[in-house]
Amino acid sequence: MATVSTEKPQQAGFEVTGIERVAENDRAHTQLLDTMWLWWSANAVVATVALGAINIFFSLGFWGSFIVIVAFNILGVLPVAYLSTLGPKTGLAQMPLTRFSFGLQGAKLPAIFNALACIGWSAVNATIGASLLVSWSGGKIPEWAALIFLATITTAVSVFGYFIVHRYERIAWIPMLLLFGYVFFVAAPHFDIGSLSASSLATPLAIFVGVASFGGAIFGYAIGWSSYAADYTRRQPVNTPAGKVFLYAFLGVTIPCILLETLGVLLTSIKGGAALAGGAPGPLLTNALGTGTIAGIVIVLLAFSTIANNVPNDYSFALSTQVLGLRIKRWILTIVGAVIYVALALYWFQKNFSQNLDNFLLLIAYWLGAYVTIFLVENWFRKGQYPAEDYETASKLPVGIAAIVSMVVGLGAAVLGMSQQLFVGPLSKALGGADIGFPLAIIASGVLYFILRRWEMSRYKR
Repeated sequence: MATVSTEKPQQAGFEVTGIERVAENDRAHTQLLDTMWLWWSANAVVATVALGAINIFFSLGFWGSFIVIVAFNILGVLPVAYLSTLGPKTGLAQMPLTRFSFGLQGAKLPAIFNALACIGWSAVNATIGASLLVSWSGGKIPEWAALIFLATITTAVSVFGYFIVHRYERIAWIPMLLLFGYVFFVAAPHFDIGSLSASSLATPLAIFVGVASFGGAIFGYAIGWSSYAADYTRRQPVNTPAGKVFLYAFLGVTIPCILLETLGVLLTSIKGGAALAGGAPGPLLTNALGTGTIAGIVIVLLAFSTIANNVPNDYSFALSTQVLGLRIKRWILTIVGAVIYVALALYWFQKNFSQNLDNFLLLIAYWLGAYVTIFLVENWFRKGQYPAEDYETASKLPVGIAAIVSMVVGLGAAVLGMSQQLFVGPLSKALGGADIGFPLAIIASGVLYFILRRWEMSRYKR
């Protein structure tokens, strides 16, 4: 039976807990639309536009890019929406839930991957925000100062925890909607989708390469939230309708991603936009808006959109590192994460931004493709039922052999099909450079886990 707390349910303020399970009588988050607004705000950011802009490297044309954006976003968001429904059901964050397939110790493997992903995401977004401030100032503001400034504001929100995060994200999407609407209407007269010709895709293989590689990046961005999903619904009442949670999470990610990635594609069609798509998005936006006073204000305000994207990253980083067994308070880990991602942004993403962004998103797709598949196969075995009170009792959790082996093999399969700046796998070479790492990870880990988990349950009875 689930632990019952005698304390008054937390409704707001500083969150003093970390990965501990939220008892059923301590679930005071009844504003279900917050799930949609959180994901909407987290994705209504310049990073989403920047992702659409990398279409220029894959020669799919406007309509080809748009179809890829819609299809791969839907595929990537489905796991996010489903995993969000497990928060109210169990009261657990996403990484502690992972113990029901990986075991108490084995769950540290995906927790490490997730912590690294949180840092990577934050570095990406911080780089984008800083580039906008630097661009607006004409280079007078140093990039390091812009990074520290944005990171400080972000940490000031995320350090307070669950309810403050939701309160911030509940409204953060509104000014961003207005700002991106302004960008669209100012830039629209200059769009030239005919310039985004797909005529260079002369063969089916060339089309496949473009779709697989651009689609993989889109998929990696969307599914990237799946390892955080239950973190932001675990304080909702246990009787919260799963259908509503699923719908709100699905809409919260897909709508802004499809709209803003498409905007990114359109910005590359403006004269001079294609040449600027290879760098951070500041110059790309300046090219679309011009250099007037209003344009400068819009660009500065858009820099602050990165805060809404990084707040969930910072919060979930702390939860993931606690799964590793670190006995450090959540708020302290949030600050540590901020320091790390600022350093990473300074020394990696500021150079070759678009190439590094594409590579990073594909790496995200590899590990999350394997992780989500293992989790969903386990969910099928359990028929969606989790004895949540056992989340920290090793003897009642799986031993984790099946999950760890399947994850490692899945990542090994991804390497065979990866197409990265530093390494191109043999299967990718055979397919003209298409990055097929994430479907290989999904297939290999899913099939192997189905087989090994049946053996593990038979052998260890848990």
